[in-house]
Amino acid sequence: MRLRVFVLLLAILTFLSALIGGYVHYTSLRNAFLAEAEKRAQTVTSRIRRQLSSYLAEQLKPVRVMAGLPEFRRALVVGDPASLDSANRLLDQFQTGLGADVCYLMDPRGKTVASSNRMAPDSFVGENFSFRPYFQGAMRSTPATYMALGTKSGKRGVYYSYPVLSESGLAPVGIVVIKASIIPIEEKLETSVGVATLLVDPHGIVFAANDPKWLYKSLWPLSEEE
Repeated sequence: MRLRVFVLLLAILTFLSALIGGYVHYTSLRNAFLAEAEKRAQTVTSRIRRQLSSYLAEQLKPVRVMAGLPEFRRALVVGDPASLDSANRLLDQFQTGLGADVCYLMDPRGKTVASSNRMAPDSFVGENFSFRPYFQGAMRSTPATYMALGTKSGKRGVYYSYPVLSESGLAPVGIVVIKASIIPIEEKLETSVGVATLLVDPHGIVFAANDPKWLYKSLWPLSEEE
């Protein structure tokens, strides 16, 4: 009888030992896998961050060139039909040459006075975008890059803005803006199967993703105010 109890206890201890050993081994493997996954994710996101930062900085160059053209300054300062027509033709050329969605000119109050989409149903001409951060930044003489959903077009885009300075160079007389497609940004996101790579705003709203089903979703709960 005692022998049977001893054998049973030994079997139970052996089973528990194997169970505990298996759990410890599983936990160790899981932790190692998670640590490796986190390390890889950090490497990938760092690479994407560098690529995006470099790309966005490069895209500011054309709008900087545009801001220095006297035709745009004249259109903002004089504002007569001839100067506005000249500005519109230049905006058309830049829009076509750059493959941008829209190129436009805004006065110091945020009103669009010339635009490459002036003949379109969703023309920006006459619209006031003074609430946009890219306008506010450029009017403080700070070039700006801003990603947002277009209030007129309803399309996502990247806005590059640059101040158009007076002849004295002391203060902006308006700004010039390029709105570009978000597609080149999304093409730089990680595309591995089963990997979701997201570009989110400070509130956690997904603005760009390698999978469209993530767009406009929130990564965490938001208050009614947010």
